[in-house]
Amino acid sequence: MSAANLITARPDYVGSLRRQQRIGLTVIAVFAGALGLWSATTTLQGAVAASGNFVVASDVKKVQHPSGGVVGELLVREGQRVEAGDILLRLDETVARANYQIVSKQLDEFAVRTLRLEAERDGAQALQVTPELEARRDEPAITRLIAAETRLFEVRRGARDGQRAQLRKRVMQLRDEITGLRSQQAAKEREAAIIAVELVGVEDLYKRNLIQLTRLSTLQREQASIEGQRGQLIAGAAQSEGKIAETELQIIQIDEDQRAEAMKELREIQGREGELVERRSAAQDQLRRIDLRAPSSGIVHQLAVHTVGGVLQPGEPAMLIVPREDDLQLEIRVSPTDIDQINLDQTVRVKVQAGNQSSNPELVGTVLRESPDITRDERQGTAYYIVRVALPRSEVARLAPLRVIAGMQAEAFIETEARTPIAFLLKPISTQLGRTFRER
Repeated sequence: MSAANLITARPDYVGSLRRQQRIGLTVIAVFAGALGLWSATTTLQGAVAASGNFVVASDVKKVQHPSGGVVGELLVREGQRVEAGDILLRLDETVARANYQIVSKQLDEFAVRTLRLEAERDGAQALQVTPELEARRDEPAITRLIAAETRLFEVRRGARDGQRAQLRKRVMQLRDEITGLRSQQAAKEREAAIIAVELVGVEDLYKRNLIQLTRLSTLQREQASIEGQRGQLIAGAAQSEGKIAETELQIIQIDEDQRAEAMKELREIQGREGELVERRSAAQDQLRRIDLRAPSSGIVHQLAVHTVGGVLQPGEPAMLIVPREDDLQLEIRVSPTDIDQINLDQTVRVKVQAGNQSSNPELVGTVLRESPDITRDERQGTAYYIVRVALPRSEVARLAPLRVIAGMQAEAFIETEARTPIAFLLKPISTQLGRTFRER
């Protein structure tokens, strides 16, 4: 090609290049404008992403014992289906049964002893058996206790009767003694009267000097002696009467002492009975708790006891019961930075991470509740809020033939406010700029 032809072709090439540039710029401008228009006018649904696992609505039931004990019989195995009220585990009742029998025996002894003490307090002639004990007369232990206390009551009553009889005999002796003293007193009084008459005559004779003074003095001494003896007899009778009064008080005191002793023992028994009743109630409670029963229908899980004779610690779970008929809920962990966007009844879209995940339909649920405070995982060093998501049975049924069970994992997307794409893009930038300006 000649030089003239090259010069002629160059302007055409340059013009073509410029047209292509204009077309390219136009396409870019149109695309950018369309993208900007779409970003400014289109709204996208926001969501908080979280993961979790399915749980039963009523929570897993722990089977535990407040006081623990030795395993006597294990009636279930891991994974076994049980019904509410089924016996899962039976503890050895030897110690609890022995404690109950010891306390019950002491209470029976106190009950029968109370009969005797009340009879002694009231001065009864026989024991009055209560209807409760009368209904148990056919029990050998009760029969022996009543017989023993009856014998003791009769022996003690006989001893008191003997003491009273002895004291009454003494009173009779004292009364006889008083009778004798009074007879002697009467004789002395008669003797004194005779001497008094004789003394009048002797004094008259002495005044007329018909007898000597010695005769008068002898009669006067005899009169004084008789009066002294009479006084001694009166004092002796009074002393005997005092002894009678004292002895009669002793007779009364026998019953009073017995009544006071009985009342003292009754108070002691009543104090002990309160303690024993509490101990019996505790022993009865232990016996009632010998059998650990299923709190609800479900599957035995995490069985912690495997050996008969093993020790079940107080308050430690022996096993878990996972309910089978309850609705399933999704329990997810939400970051503390996202919890402010979570509200009750928010729509949640759930993707189950099991089976053929690509064909699993997206389930729709709602926020049921959220934990009031943060939960910390010390092992992983993370903190989160627990949020429960309710899923209708109709939604869970859409996963058929996949069977959803407790523990299965899922991804959850909690819908938040809808925003434009440009707002999504500008939010991190505006947040960072705001933080930068605050730091400066």
